[in-house]
Amino acid sequence: MLEIGLFYQDEQEKPTKPMIIVRVIVAILMVMIFIFGIIKGFDFALVKWIFILAGVNSIFDGIAKYLQGNYSKAYLIEFVFALFWFALAFIGI
Repeated sequence: MLEIGLFYQDEQEKPTKPMIIVRVIVAILMVMIFIFGIIKGFDFALVKWIFILAGVNSIFDGIAKYLQGNYSKAYLIEFVFALFWFALAFIGI
């Protein structure tokens, strides 16, 4: 009898510990900016910083995928997302 896990193997490698730390720090900063915005009065400058941090997070995800040897060019998608986040931040939505 075939095991179902044979067909659904984990294709993604687990992220390295420094990348996990960076992602957690960026997520904490985003939450702190969001809470500060709620307390102080929501300003679009704060939204700009949230978008910038989301872009930085996408860049780190792309670097992690590239360093893990992901040759399927999935890391390019992360860099496109980073460009999207930076465009949202600097266009001024």
